[in-house]
Amino acid sequence: MYLARKPLDHYYAELRDKSLAVVSGNWHTNFCLVGYVKYKPSNRPSQWSKNGIFYERLVKVYSAQAVREHTAWSLYVPFFDTDVPCIPVREIAALLDPVARSIELLSVVKDDLEKIALEMLLDISSSTGVIPGVTGSILPGIHNPLLSDVDLVVYGSAESRRVVEYLEENKGTYEPFSEERLKTWAQNIALSTGLTMREAMMFYRNWRRGVYRGREYSVVFNDGVYRDVLLLPGFKSIGLVEVIAEISGDLSALNYPSRARVLSYRVVKSPVKVPYDLTEVISYEALYTTGLYEGGFFEIRGLLQCSEYLNTCRVLVGVREYESTMRYYKG
Repeated sequence: MYLARKPLDHYYAELRDKSLAVVSGNWHTNFCLVGYVKYKPSNRPSQWSKNGIFYERLVKVYSAQAVREHTAWSLYVPFFDTDVPCIPVREIAALLDPVARSIELLSVVKDDLEKIALEMLLDISSSTGVIPGVTGSILPGIHNPLLSDVDLVVYGSAESRRVVEYLEENKGTYEPFSEERLKTWAQNIALSTGLTMREAMMFYRNWRRGVYRGREYSVVFNDGVYRDVLLLPGFKSIGLVEVIAEISGDLSALNYPSRARVLSYRVVKSPVKVPYDLTEVISYEALYTTGLYEGGFFEIRGLLQCSEYLNTCRVLVGVREYESTMRYYKG
């Protein structure tokens, strides 16, 4: 299959076997999209269904390991110096565009959940001039109107900033989690990241997830620019490093994976002398998006990677090879 459109983060791909895959980030190749299979058809009833077909959710906990366990294909990418899960273009029967789904909701709303999603879209677009895309289970139409959440994606850097600021300034409408719900969320995050519940809560923001008219929502952001990942320079992994770093705060942190510039740093522990200046942090753990976007001082334990071509080094967190973490630095 030739893809006439360039897929972006949180597009869905319907595969030839009717499974549903999620596109991750904007860095792909012409023959394989970085992403993972999230749902597959099932013979057993479940909360996800469409046209009489039930679906089983494969990835129940978002982690690098869980994603790899349920995706049969992978591709070595020099820029990441690792194999990444991907979806071969030959396996794709159809691409599902979140913004096209939003436009569809303007014409046809089939249930209460779609109505709530439409209300969010209309409110955000009328206030910011930005039309978010609808992703998650609503995008392929397998959602459960009583149980599913509303998941939105915003494309464009300037557009993302406007929506972040609007949601943050309107907590009366886009409500933060209740204390009880926040504790449950933080407990799950703590189990998957190794942070304490208190440390996890420090990264919570209502512009990433919250409650709208009694229904939970999530919002992800990215710059909307497609990139061929095989054209990017290669890096080499060196080993686990621990640093205390001042992060600039950057719009690029809203992409997946999140990226932010390092303004200053101190190496606490490293397998070798860091050969070049440490200039960037990249996170595959979505929790840290808010910290990298806003900036500040952090204790970071992650994978040190360096590029001889670029004469620079970076730290990766949220990778499967190492237990990596990022904490606000208390000084």
